[in-house]
Amino acid sequence: MKKLKFLMIFSLSALLLNACKKVEGEGGRGKITGKIMINERLYVQSNISDSISYPGAQEDIYIIYGGGSTIADDKVECGYDGSFEFNYLQPGTYTIYGYNEIFSKGSNIANNDDDHYTLEVVKQTVELKKGQSLDLGTITLIK
Repeated sequence: MKKLKFLMIFSLSALLLNACKKVEGEGGRGKITGKIMINERLYVQSNISDSISYPGAQEDIYIIYGGGSTIADDKVECGYDGSFEFNYLQPGTYTIYGYNEIFSKGSNIANNDDDHYTLEVVKQTVELKKGQSLDLGTITLIK
């Protein structure tokens, strides 16, 4: 009877300790910040003729909690100056990403009807420590 009681208490303790384990995601005091700049290219007859850079206002930036997933866990929209913040993060590994829009010329140069854009991921993976505020600096996206 004492062995059974001890085993039950031990099992319950192990379960509770394991359930309290913090994993990547929300619920902590960490923060990841940064700024997005857009480098927009002007194409004339399928050739780059000029480019302009400006803050990435209203650009969507995504975060992945942990290192094993490829699906976004959350997203934020950049402020008027291109700044973004992911707040209240637990310690762990995080991937922050956005998208470049890459212009591709089609094979029919005469009328440009098969020119198209494809998306290319631009990402940074970082390790966040307990209560740390991490600034990624400026990330440039091509449009």
